[in-house]
Amino acid sequence: MGAWGVGLYQDDVTCDVRSDYLNWLKIGYSNIEATKEVIERNIDLIEDEDDGPLFWFALADTQWKYERLLPEVKEQAIKHIDEGKNLGRWEENKNQYSKRKKY
Repeated sequence: MGAWGVGLYQDDVTCDVRSDYLNWLKIGYSNIEATKEVIERNIDLIEDEDDGPLFWFALADTQWKYERLLPEVKEQAIKHIDEGKNLGRWEENKNQYSKRKKY
């Protein structure tokens, strides 16, 4: 997996989470069912220190844009924002770090 920029969807993880969630909705799953499937199929990402926050950011953002944001998804995303651990991969480049922090 890789990142090609600091934007939320300039990363393979976030693009995959967004498309997976939307694909479950497209085939007829409810919001709760689609969320459950995406979570269950991405446990390894969720447990990863770098990718876990990205997973929750992408899922929360996508659900919010589609007016389907579940409270537990929002809670996880906010928790990771508050912890700030997701910024580690950009610490070496101050310019990228400050740009990513805005997202």
